[in-house]
Amino acid sequence: MILDNHHILLVDDDDVTNFLSREMFRLSYPDMVINTTLNGREAIDFLLQALSEAGGLPQIILLDINMPVMDGWDFLDKFNDLVKQYPVLDRIRVFVFTSSVYQEDLKKAMTYPLVKKAFSKPLNDQQIREMVNYCS
Repeated sequence: MILDNHHILLVDDDDVTNFLSREMFRLSYPDMVINTTLNGREAIDFLLQALSEAGGLPQIILLDINMPVMDGWDFLDKFNDLVKQYPVLDRIRVFVFTSSVYQEDLKKAMTYPLVKKAFSKPLNDQQIREMVNYCS
């Protein structure tokens, strides 16, 4: 299983944020494949399906924290377990992307070894460049 260098998974329950994030990425990287899921459970299911198929895994996961069904913290815990089972997942770069005004949330995000950086919404060009450069 290989990671697709032009593939991003957006994990956010807000359709407007997903739309704006998708458009921001496409302005800079028009050929990028962008999938969206509305919560952590859907994201885990997406990754498990990608593992079982010949399709590529995303190179970047942009993860919201506050979501129904499975929030970002629960996703990170489950994703960490999956990395132990499927080491290829360790190559995916996870970036927390939150509207939380609590500095504690951004600090907590960085306690997860799989999280490369935490960003506050809304997405901007500088954040996109940082994410893509981190994966180069």
